[in-house]
Amino acid sequence: MNKLVNPAIVLDSYPQGAIATDNFRLSNNPLGELQEGEFLVENLWLSLDPYTRPRLNKTTAYVEPIGLGNVIQGETIGKVVESKSSEYLVGDLVGTFSGWQKYYIAHEDELMVNRLPDTHLSPTLFLGVSGTPGRAAYFGLFKIGKPKAGETMVVSAASGAVGSVAGQIGKMLGCRVVGIAGSEEKCRYVVDELGFDECVNYKDDNFSDAIAKACPDGVDVYFENVGGRTSSIVARHLNEGSRVPICGSAALYNKGKDVDSNTLSRFYSSLPTAPENRFFLVTEWMNDAASAVRWLTDAAEAGQIKFRETITDGLENTPQAFVDLLEGNHFGKPLVRI
Repeated sequence: MNKLVNPAIVLDSYPQGAIATDNFRLSNNPLGELQEGEFLVENLWLSLDPYTRPRLNKTTAYVEPIGLGNVIQGETIGKVVESKSSEYLVGDLVGTFSGWQKYYIAHEDELMVNRLPDTHLSPTLFLGVSGTPGRAAYFGLFKIGKPKAGETMVVSAASGAVGSVAGQIGKMLGCRVVGIAGSEEKCRYVVDELGFDECVNYKDDNFSDAIAKACPDGVDVYFENVGGRTSSIVARHLNEGSRVPICGSAALYNKGKDVDSNTLSRFYSSLPTAPENRFFLVTEWMNDAASAVRWLTDAAEAGQIKFRETITDGLENTPQAFVDLLEGNHFGKPLVRI
């Protein structure tokens, strides 16, 4: 019998309002034996993502909730340490959707398991720029936003894992790109390091005036990540024929209420000059995922897409790191080094 014990973070109680570390607990469970076609992954890196928050509510509208006592789900990068599979060998680096735990027994036929491509950059690239956040930016723009050279593009949560990539893609395509972030430090990072043309702090009293000044010719593409007051202000400046890819509504996630994925789309569609808009999931384009990952990886390796990571050490510190993410206390991609 396998003598390894698997530490994991599980949901201990449903949050009442904002998430707290008390809603989680550390669980230690023995691992079973490998069957044919299976392999054991020791997770090295864990991705923290805002979209996990709605799944922690007791009921959800568009995603399956995580039950009490279950491991919190999330993407990971790990190393194969034991194998009964001819497809995955000991030492292989793999990406999985195994969640907040140290070990994971995977099967070679799982759709969400893949061997990582080679890169001279850190393998954590495949949890950020070349992972779900980067692919969200890529598909949101190329499939829905379709920015053209000379247009003005606005990106909310611009210093985050999705927004930072979206804005840099916009610059690569010849757009004037205006970011929105939550502090002067983040705004400086977005402009000075990521190369956005301007960045506006949504916490400033003059936020509405600042958006108008930063977008004198209106807004042609708005990459929507947050919802709430920010969306209502940017909406005033949308040009006729504008496009709004709706990636998320992070401002609403941590309210303790269910999030309706159609709320923002109904809002934009109700405007007098309604922009083309729709909520999307990265999984809609699974057949194009490999080409998107290659494109994003090439851009990162060439220095065309820059990124920053906020790293927390220790699986046991994951709940606090997740709380910090939802409170905006991070730069770029939040990760846990397990």
